[in-house]
Amino acid sequence: MRALITGMTGFVGGHLARSLIRDGWDVHGTLLTSVLETPPIRTTGHPVDITDADAMVALMVSVAPDAIFHLAGAASVGQSFADPDGTWQVNVEGTRGVLEGLRRAVPRARMVIALSGEEYGRVPLDQLPVTEDTRLTPLSPYAESKVAADKLCMEYRHEHGLAVLRLRAFNQIGPGQDPRFVVPAICKQIADAEMVGDGPCTLRLGNLTTRRDFLDVRDAVDAYRLLVDRGDPDRTYLAGHGRSWSVRELVDIAVSLARVPVEMVTDPSQVREGEQADLYADPSALLELGWAPRIPIERSISDTLDFWRERAHMEVG
Repeated sequence: MRALITGMTGFVGGHLARSLIRDGWDVHGTLLTSVLETPPIRTTGHPVDITDADAMVALMVSVAPDAIFHLAGAASVGQSFADPDGTWQVNVEGTRGVLEGLRRAVPRARMVIALSGEEYGRVPLDQLPVTEDTRLTPLSPYAESKVAADKLCMEYRHEHGLAVLRLRAFNQIGPGQDPRFVVPAICKQIADAEMVGDGPCTLRLGNLTTRRDFLDVRDAVDAYRLLVDRGDPDRTYLAGHGRSWSVRELVDIAVSLARVPVEMVTDPSQVREGEQADLYADPSALLELGWAPRIPIERSISDTLDFWRERAHMEVG
């Protein structure tokens, strides 16, 4: 089997590529054309702009993938406020480019797209967990772009009969994630303080009471693979634990693993006004296919902390 992964060098893309390679897949992926990227070992990288539909058609004709995993995109809610146009371009027009490649080059291939729980936005707490039928009320340019990409996939499914699987994944965590996100930010600060070793670690964080459904990236990879294998293109799938954790709970887990004393300081620049207080998924549709989260959050945080410890040692060495 041959796979094409957009965003193969990203956080989720790297984990997915390694998972597919272990099972004998021939793995290809897109690389950013604006920077020099190194693809994962035993994969083939292609420097292609996903917003260029003709280039995506040519790539898919050349690769002839059986499965397409569309993971490329702008992933930061905070950054989307600073660059809403750029977020829209890569998340919406990039999705259009990938869909055009699918339609014009390999219409019998199956494609799964990484969408987001952020699409739900403002949800009354008494209406949680969110389901595939919960109203979408995006609160950020990032979420708006994901809603638009979601609708675009539905259009291509209905108008062209393409097998496009839509997965609204909730907050994915694990080793290798960018420290702009809360769990790796916590773990990197602790790992850096451990390396210095001459005092307590001061964690600078935003709102500690915000709650989200945190899912290990390796469990998310299992969901993407399951859907591209036997998901129903006419359903919407949600990936999450079906419960939420507060940022304070994540901090407590990380602190319990730390090798130095830890204190916390609220950083006003990291507090987002009007943020949804709690959000978690009903993953029933995925559970019906036989998927279930297998990695506890304690291991996700421990593995992330070990990743940043190793990085800290490498930088010193």
